[in-house]
Amino acid sequence: MIHVVVRVMLKKNMAPVFLRIFRELATVVRQEPGCLDYFPTKDVDCKLSDQEMHHDTITVVEKWSNKADLERHLRSGHMRSFHERTKDIVLDTRMTITEEV
Repeated sequence: MIHVVVRVMLKKNMAPVFLRIFRELATVVRQEPGCLDYFPTKDVDCKLSDQEMHHDTITVVEKWSNKADLERHLRSGHMRSFHERTKDIVLDTRMTITEEV
């Protein structure tokens, strides 16, 4: 199983706009072959001394059956369209891709 965590840093107060567009995309992505899970999350303040809080960041959590399905997803037209639709509100993204060992 492949796990993907994408931190999307957004322009100030743009999370609601990003989430609206993301939820449209997620409906399509969840129907893709190999997609086991695909959802957005936000930071939760647990008052831990070493915790970082990022109010204008959305973290996308994904699970894929295998690397080939993930790669197909990343090349899809709907992903290209999503990036085009959100490019003016996204400041930066950081992606981590792992597999179970």
